Amino acid sequence: MSVSGLKAELKFLESIFDPNHERFRIIDWKPDELSCQFNVTGEKLLIIHCNITESYPSTPPIWFVESDDPSLTEVLERLEDVRRGSTLLLQQLKRLICDLCRLYNLPQHPDVEMLDQPLPAGPISHERKHATTDEVTSEEEEEEEMAEDIEDLDHYDMKEEEPVDGKNNNGVVLKCIFKLCI
Repeated sequence: MSVSGLKAELKFLESIFDPNHERFRIIDWKPDELSCQFNVTGEKLLIIHCNITESYPSTPPIWFVESDDPSLTEVLERLEDVRRGSTLLLQQLKRLICDLCRLYNLPQHPDVEMLDQPLPAGPISHERKHATTDEVTSEEEEEEEMAEDIEDLDHYDMKEEEPVDGKNNNGVVLKCIFKLCI
């Protein structure tokens, strides 16, 4: 996976699990590491780290927590069972959050289901983050249709016209075209 693909995955995670999330938070990330916080109770927070190798997703991320609790060690060891292609980090994180919720008898947060969706082309807005799956799907379908419409325009040849008043109006024409496409 390219560094930009991994960054997109990490930004997607951060957009869902921001520093104010009630259950799970992405505290910090770099292309080779991820630091998270799981809110067990208002007072008890687990700090979880993840190292991401250059060969990701071929080599799965390495997870660790600063605790001697054997239950936590088991939760992290189970992440090795997750082997799902290009979004391995998302799937491991989903498993981690679900297993931690089970371990501490906490309800699973609905945002966890967003980890099953394909990575968005752009950042996730607050409205999109809290949209239902149907709303997100229809939004994605609209984006795909727009991309197809733009591809349909590829076969037209653009010819340069001579300016009437001796000035080049290409900037104005481009703005008009851009407004039509949006």
